[in-house]
Amino acid sequence: MKKTILLLCMLAGMVSAKPNIIFINVDDLGMMDVDYHNEHYITPNIRRICKDGMVFGDAYSAAACGGPSRASVMSGQYTPRHGLYITAGAGTGKKNEQKIIPVKSRRFLPLENVTIAEALKTAGYKTIHLGKWQIGEDPTEQGFDVNIGGDASGAPEGDILYRSGRDRWSNITKDIKGVRIWLMC
Repeated sequence: MKKTILLLCMLAGMVSAKPNIIFINVDDLGMMDVDYHNEHYITPNIRRICKDGMVFGDAYSAAACGGPSRASVMSGQYTPRHGLYITAGAGTGKKNEQKIIPVKSRRFLPLENVTIAEALKTAGYKTIHLGKWQIGEDPTEQGFDVNIGGDASGAPEGDILYRSGRDRWSNITKDIKGVRIWLMC
């Protein structure tokens, strides 16, 4: 009995550390575009991530373009459920100059949809978004603690950061050390 109690006390003290998560979502990147699958390209950092991390090699895109695909990854829902079928801004301009007739689509992922970033925050992760967004006004409204880059238009704000005096990098240097981080590029 004493051995069992001692074993239970030891097991209770062993808390498994949560892994760091780095999720890279790249527009228009095929599996043959990195040296993990194709020796004609030299991508040593991607190779190292594949070697030291976990590779999911059997996946399909939920949509044919970036915004809806990103919304599916972030929400865990297919396009018919979240309602984003085209990238924000598609179908704008003069009707007679449009190349295609756009389908009816939401512009952004609804704020009431729980994103993977929000789920990870409830599990104790710090969440950082870098790069293109395009599925809402601001990633910090949908679970990210820090946003560097993307907004509603998808692209980073550019030099407006410098003109406005804001310094988003200071958030990262304060928050990044010693915390679990969710990173989406």
